[in-house]
Amino acid sequence: MKSIAITSGKGGTGKSCIAAYTGAALAMQGRKTLLLELGCGYRSLDIIAGVQDQVVYDIADVLSGFCDLEKAIVQTQYHENLFLLPAGLSPAAGVDNAWLGGVLRTLSTEFDMVILDGVDFAAFSPRLVDIVLQVLTPDTLCIRACAQQSRALCELGAKQLRLVINQVPAEILPMQGARDFDDIIDQVGAQLIAVIPESPKLRYASNNARRLDPESITVRVFGNLAGRLQGKRLPLLIR
Repeated sequence: MKSIAITSGKGGTGKSCIAAYTGAALAMQGRKTLLLELGCGYRSLDIIAGVQDQVVYDIADVLSGFCDLEKAIVQTQYHENLFLLPAGLSPAAGVDNAWLGGVLRTLSTEFDMVILDGVDFAAFSPRLVDIVLQVLTPDTLCIRACAQQSRALCELGAKQLRLVINQVPAEILPMQGARDFDDIIDQVGAQLIAVIPESPKLRYASNNARRLDPESITVRVFGNLAGRLQGKRLPLLIR
């Protein structure tokens, strides 16, 4: 099993959207995938994945012993291979390194891929996961925040750090200290794995629990991202 943590140095970069549609792309490629949502009190993946009316239990219920892990996992509407373990609607105690390590070991017998959303690396070691996927938007404040986070993650022993530049407009506005993607990569210090174009259709889909248009460039971008996460040599699509 391969574990992938989605993170960012700044809020509002679209981490949960990236998690959901990357998971859907992996599922479409035949990988049984779990979206594991850790941000207790900030649940969102159930809405994006269209299962908010199907969620009965969550991580808080698992932690309290109210139900077991398997009972809290729901199948999403995107694909038969994509599942969700939702966060609680209120903060939960007991989610720590030992708990998460045990959960990942348990899930490894059932899933090919686990995508962790809402990971707080002040509480969890990046060593627990195989890949840390850092999401940023092309603006000066986000680049600086992600550069600081990247250095901290490397010091904490992140195994692989990869960069997703999200919400990229057709024409990027001038930014202080960053003229192009190469400058962004140099500042953040992570290998670029995907560029997600700004898309009203993507925004609509994530807000209304819809699959992406199969003919759109966004679907191909997520498909290539999923393949590259599995070690396949695929082009970095931009447009």
